[in-house]
Amino acid sequence: MLNDKKFIDKIINGFKQFDNYIDNWCTLVRAPDLNIIYSSPLYNKVFNYDSSIIGQQAFIVTNEKHFAEQNEFDKEKIIKQRQKIRTLAVTEYNGRVQPFSLEKTPIINPDSDNVVGIYCYYEKLSFSSLQLQILRSLEIYKYSYEIDIGKYKLTKREKEAIFLFLAGLGSEDIALILAKVEGHNITKSAIDSLFRNQLFIKFEVYSRKHFLISFYI
Repeated sequence: MLNDKKFIDKIINGFKQFDNYIDNWCTLVRAPDLNIIYSSPLYNKVFNYDSSIIGQQAFIVTNEKHFAEQNEFDKEKIIKQRQKIRTLAVTEYNGRVQPFSLEKTPIINPDSDNVVGIYCYYEKLSFSSLQLQILRSLEIYKYSYEIDIGKYKLTKREKEAIFLFLAGLGSEDIALILAKVEGHNITKSAIDSLFRNQLFIKFEVYSRKHFLISFYI
């Protein structure tokens, strides 16, 4: 029989062996207190995570309120109720916005029947697979969806800019596309202003990275 510490140590040692052979494995393990106890090299690279710092809980940049809520959710659903949870994580990787499917699974020691950790697995998603979800959430198509985007009272231009931004485009490309669609000149500075003076205020964020976090998670 393995006690909980020996069991999780065995799991992590096995993961570290994978690191020597699999270079596209983006994973994370958190202890029951939600401290990070393992992260794969790819995870560290994608999310700019310093694995040498012991006792960290934060693994995606977010605000304190959201972080506390997410921790309580993980403790209740994954550790207490032993549920597998699937969600979405978005970051900037290789110079562009990159969404990941995130699956969080309880790690259970069969000898003690205790939850000894949370296994987090990230799978890179293409934007084409997210397109319909984005269109629904922006109410471009009239489907019901969990995100209450209506409360932000978005204009047509704001919806278009968000859609193109979530497709990984910068202000210059967004301006060029919208200019062609609308048939008149739209500058990069106009799109920058739209984000800074309209969308950031509506979503109560101060950067495009935090805008992504508030929108998706």
